[in-house]
Amino acid sequence: MKKALILIILIVLIIILAIGWLAWKGYKNSQYKMSQKGTESLSISTYQVEYPEGENPKIKIENKSAKTMCFSSCYPYYLDKKDGILKSYTYGNCPHEDVVENCIAPGQVKAFELILDQTRVDKGLHRVAVPACIGCALQANFRQDKFFYSNEFVIK
Repeated sequence: MKKALILIILIVLIIILAIGWLAWKGYKNSQYKMSQKGTESLSISTYQVEYPEGENPKIKIENKSAKTMCFSSCYPYYLDKKDGILKSYTYGNCPHEDVVENCIAPGQVKAFELILDQTRVDKGLHRVAVPACIGCALQANFRQDKFFYSNEFVIK
């Protein structure tokens, strides 16, 4: 009788531990899925906080998401100027079809130089706005899924 009682207690404990382990595992999986939701993130930063007029700003883009981030062949970035509010400079029409030209894989870092010779850039506070296509393929039509922004910097 004593052996049967100990056996029943052991079976109950094993069942409780198994249920607890399965519940914990399910909780961890749901937490992981929740943490992955809406995590499309690019870190965009300039190498300097001030640039002399005429110098092209250099930026570093790091893909901190679990998805590939891709950029436009026409307008891979916009330069915004702060005059009380942030507003983009006016850009001309794209002379070719707007397709995905560059992509950054998850965890990858790339550096770019913003060529400003075609845009008259005013002195003052600026930031870079980067439209991204999330999970697109190279040479596919570009679609703007989300904008990402750099730190603010000054053109003197």
